[in-house]
Amino acid sequence: MNKGNHKKGEIEIVQEIIEFENEYATLYNDDVIFPSGNHGKYLRFIWNAPYGVMIFAKDFAGRLLLVKNFRHGNRCWSWEIPKGFGERELTPLECGKKELFEETGCTGNNWKLYKSILENQSETYLFNVEVNGQTSVTNQENKEAIADVRFFEVGELQELLLSNEVTDPMTMFFIAQNLPSDV
Repeated sequence: MNKGNHKKGEIEIVQEIIEFENEYATLYNDDVIFPSGNHGKYLRFIWNAPYGVMIFAKDFAGRLLLVKNFRHGNRCWSWEIPKGFGERELTPLECGKKELFEETGCTGNNWKLYKSILENQSETYLFNVEVNGQTSVTNQENKEAIADVRFFEVGELQELLLSNEVTDPMTMFFIAQNLPSDV
């Protein structure tokens, strides 16, 4: 890990201090030196999963597939793209297929890696995929709270984006990418 160098304008970690850790994440309250030379504390959050997956799934009519998920941290329901933590024994593509089926009941064709993002020292793989039109929430893991799965037309996506029913930044990004440029 890069501990940084305050003399180069970075926030330098002097000592890593773990405040909390479980199977999903670690929260650090590091002793640091700021670029100014001042010493202090800085919080840092790291996912403990080996990677993450996000699935941008559309049906053959071009409608976007979203799941209505209850997020514990926000204490609210939100429409989101299917996503999940990676598993060491699965490749990101295998995990994407597993997450899509668990959260939506759908299987996909023409899987394509859209992009991978490195954030908080964890890589997330974003996939584009075509899916059939049959959905189900009966396959979800016992640690999920998914109330609904449905396809959204382009016009509905604009309304959804402007509502309070989407709180996930990556879902907002994908919805915005799906809107016509004149919107």
